[in-house]
Amino acid sequence: MPVWLTLLLLSVSAILWLSGSGNRDDVIGLLERILSVAALLVVVMVGRGVPLEIAGVMLAIWLPRARADQAPPPIPHRDDVLIPF
Repeated sequence: MPVWLTLLLLSVSAILWLSGSGNRDDVIGLLERILSVAALLVVVMVGRGVPLEIAGVMLAIWLPRARADQAPPPIPHRDDVLIPF
């Protein structure tokens, strides 16, 4: 798949997703989102989008890591109705 077609499908996918998010009609908005995901799947499955996959992996690496000390403290025991086991 040529690069220009990949870029065209990615831009159409983004436009359809944004249009589906802003649409007042739920059915048409859902249809636009489904078409957006379909265009994105065509790019990923058919286009051999190695640069797109590399960008996704770099985004996943860039995201912050969850550490054990970042977990919220446990909620103190209250007089709940539930029986603790």
